[in-house]
Amino acid sequence: MNLRFTLAVLLLLSLSLSACGQAPPTPTPPPDNATPLDVYEFAGHYEGSWTNSKTGATGPAVFDFIVNEENKTVTLVMDMGGNYLGLEDPPPHEITATYDDYFARIQGTDSHFGEMDVTVDGDGNIVGSFINVAGGLVPKVTYTGVVGNGHIDAKYTVTLLDGTVAEAVLVADRK
Repeated sequence: MNLRFTLAVLLLLSLSLSACGQAPPTPTPPPDNATPLDVYEFAGHYEGSWTNSKTGATGPAVFDFIVNEENKTVTLVMDMGGNYLGLEDPPPHEITATYDDYFARIQGTDSHFGEMDVTVDGDGNIVGSFINVAGGLVPKVTYTGVVGNGHIDAKYTVTLLDGTVAEAVLVADRK
């Protein structure tokens, strides 16, 4: 682990502790062959759509990825239109990810997305979950996909209160 990375992690830990009063998650060490993360590769404004494979429901999807290098954060503003997750047309929502030399992570609890645990690696692979979305109206959403070359291609599985499982796809291009 290089000195710059170690100092950045210590700085993030101290800022997080003083700002939130709770310790942030411990960073996962990268595998030996991990690709370094270039968050600017993913930054920008994306427009596309989501489609529920089970019901055929669809809607627009708009994302803005805004990098703050000083704080090592990426702000994601999401605007999912239509009957997204069965929640009608939710308003745009903002969540913040932290990043290091190898991963961007969204972890914690959010008023809309519930318990969040999403990771993007240096190759743009997305893996994650949201638990108790919209106050528990949607018990679980899991994501896999890829972001890169100005394109997002993701699949997600939604588990509803009655146990019904729906799969959906999300595609968007940087504009």
